[in-house]
Amino acid sequence: MKPSEDHGAYRKILLASISAMVAETTTFPIDLTKTRLQLHGESVSVGSARPTNGFLVASEIVRQQGPLGLYKGLSPAILRHLFYTPIRIVGYEHLRSSLKTDGASLSLPAKALSGGISGVVAQLVASPADLVKVRMQADGRMVSQGLQPRYSGCFDALNKIVNGGHWRTLERGFP
Repeated sequence: MKPSEDHGAYRKILLASISAMVAETTTFPIDLTKTRLQLHGESVSVGSARPTNGFLVASEIVRQQGPLGLYKGLSPAILRHLFYTPIRIVGYEHLRSSLKTDGASLSLPAKALSGGISGVVAQLVASPADLVKVRMQADGRMVSQGLQPRYSGCFDALNKIVNGGHWRTLERGFP
């Protein structure tokens, strides 16, 4: 790779990371509400709570924790996108260009293979951050019930999971 191409790759990685982190920050309250609603649905199935909807869950979070409560668990989501999106996007471009021969356009199956490989690698790297994100979102629910949170932050959660002998759970949810 030439120095100018190297500079372009770093720029793509940086821009992909920043844009993904901005998008995640913008949509995170919706994701948190969805996760809490799913957790609420589990408690409804065992008969301990009444059914609700996303607007009620979000307003309850704001009422109990303030507006910043809608961002509980954001740090692992940001960490996830710091790696996931650039690996997926820039990885796809590099795989696609490495499969090209004599400047011809790639076939649809070759493009799909490139996308699939880069997506799998990116998800493998990001899966631990997904686990931490969901656990921290669940901690916010515990706080709303008057319980102490398990984790003080993203790195505390990773540390407790790994040092608790549960390092294999970091990949839980990955097929």
